[in-house]
Amino acid sequence: MKKTLLILLALVFPFSAHADTLKVTAWNIEWLGSHERNIRNEADYKELARYAKQLNADVIALQEVDGADYAKKVFGDEYDYYFSTKDWVQRVGVAVRKSAGYDVKSIEYKALDVGRVRHGMDIIMTKGDKQLRLLAVHLKSGCFDLPLDSKSIAAMPAEDDRQERRKIACDILGKQIEPLESWIDARASEGIPFMVLGDFNRRFVKDIANKQPEDAGLWQAIDDEGNEALWSPTLEKESACWGGYYKDYIDHIVMDVNARAKYVEDSFEQLVFEPEYTKEISSKLSDHCPISVKLTL
Repeated sequence: MKKTLLILLALVFPFSAHADTLKVTAWNIEWLGSHERNIRNEADYKELARYAKQLNADVIALQEVDGADYAKKVFGDEYDYYFSTKDWVQRVGVAVRKSAGYDVKSIEYKALDVGRVRHGMDIIMTKGDKQLRLLAVHLKSGCFDLPLDSKSIAAMPAEDDRQERRKIACDILGKQIEPLESWIDARASEGIPFMVLGDFNRRFVKDIANKQPEDAGLWQAIDDEGNEALWSPTLEKESACWGGYYKDYIDHIVMDVNARAKYVEDSFEQLVFEPEYTKEISSKLSDHCPISVKLTL
């Protein structure tokens, strides 16, 4: 009887025994590197490691991490690390758990560097006939919801340092649209499940609420129809990081239609730090809380 039941289950769910569930995370770990802004001591690294263990992710897109040596202070030796070579401590990287058993190919996506900004990391993960492609990003900060088209940017005031920095930030972020969209278009034509994840420094919910046209909103620019249609769970959630002071996410895990088909429903989570916010504590942990999803491949 048991043998018959197993055969019936195998016929109904032929791939279930071979499916992998991957937990994929994006985490900007503020100034984790050889910079004077990194004020952490050994106890702080241990606390970060405790949260990393609680996170228990298979794949982690990292931002503001100065290479594998610093990543290992938090995540240890159970991951392989793939980092950009950009000569700046705020590097973008990806950590892949060794025991996940995937062959990994990494490609530094330098096209995002349109002027003193960070490179992306393009990761291809393969196991047998399973494949997943990721682009880890950390886009230009400082233009969170203003229009990105050249006409709007040209009209922005620049009468003081703050206004000038914001105008420059919008100009640079606007220039990053083309290489980001090009990568997405190329992946959509391949038909392999893909994700773009990390710190976009952009409130997608504001792009949508403001009904920005395609040349003015980052979300509208990258989200197209058909195979190029995109989705992120952050479009439907509010951030609770550090008491929910900033409710609109700027960190996102964006999936194409094929990746979303493998998304485990309601698996999105944000790991929220336990202490109450102070500037010092957030500098020792991070000003960003990690976000995660699960995929069944």
